[in-house]
Amino acid sequence: MKKVEDIYAMRNFEFLVITFAQMAAQGRTVDIDSLTGNMDETHRAWFTERYRHWLAISRQELQ
Repeated sequence: MKKVEDIYAMRNFEFLVITFAQMAAQGRTVDIDSLTGNMDETHRAWFTERYRHWLAISRQELQ
């Protein structure tokens, strides 16, 4: 059951990453350091990498 919970947790984080990246691409202020401030280094690195990925995609979609 733990593996299933992990998958859902990652999907939730991915949803948040996509949402914040879309907000930033639309010109809203997103403070990635505040968002990741309480995360351990592993999760912070993952979140930041995914955020940059989705931000680039979101910016392309708006053009």
